[in-house]
Amino acid sequence: MQNLRSVQPIVEEVFHLDEGVSLIPFCRLDGSPHFSDIHLAQVFRRIVREETVSRVFYDGSIVNTSDFIRFFKNHDREIFFVEHNGREVGFFWLEKFRHKTSFINYCFYREYWGENALHISRVSIDFLFERKDCHGEFLIDMLLGLTPSTNKLAIKFLLKNGMTVLGKMPKMLFDVKKGTNVDGVFSYKQRSKNGKIKFPTFLMIH
Repeated sequence: MQNLRSVQPIVEEVFHLDEGVSLIPFCRLDGSPHFSDIHLAQVFRRIVREETVSRVFYDGSIVNTSDFIRFFKNHDREIFFVEHNGREVGFFWLEKFRHKTSFINYCFYREYWGENALHISRVSIDFLFERKDCHGEFLIDMLLGLTPSTNKLAIKFLLKNGMTVLGKMPKMLFDVKKGTNVDGVFSYKQRSKNGKIKFPTFLMIH
C-alpha cells in the first residue's frame, strides 16, 4: 500500500474552497493531529446519537470511542474534517491508495443530509482531483466506491455525485446490523472524463 506521506499536498493547513466549504486534514505533514482525542470522542458520540455508525461502519469495525480514535490515527488513510460557513458538517476519508486511485467514504452529520451534503461533497471531490504533488503531478486520477446494496440513500448520493456504477458483487460485504453478507455496489469517478478507464492491475479492495 502506498505511504500517504508520499502523496500529501504541498499546503497542509486549512483548504478554503468555493462557496464556504473548508477542508481540514486530520494530520499535518509532520504527522501530528489537528484534532484532539476529546474532539474525536465528541464526534463519535454524535454519530452514535444520529444512528450513523451502523450506516458508515456497517462491518462492525467501529463499535466504541477507542476504535474510532484508532481509525483516525491509522496513517494508511487520509482524513479530512469538513466545515461549511464555519460549522463542522462531518468528515470523509481516502484509503487503499493504488496508482493514483483510492476509495472515498463519507460521514456527514444528519442535519446536513440532502442537498447540503451533495453540494459539499461535489466541491470536495473537485478539490481532490485538482491536488498536485511538489512535482506538479496530480495525486488522484480516480475515486472508487464500494457500498452495501442495502444502503439505498448512499447509492442515490453517489450517483448524484457523478459516480458511475459498474455493478454488484454478490455477498461481498458483511452488514453487522443485519448479521449477514450483502451485495457490494462498485462505483468510480475519474478526474477527467476524457480517455479510457484504467484500473490498477493489483487493486486491493478488502
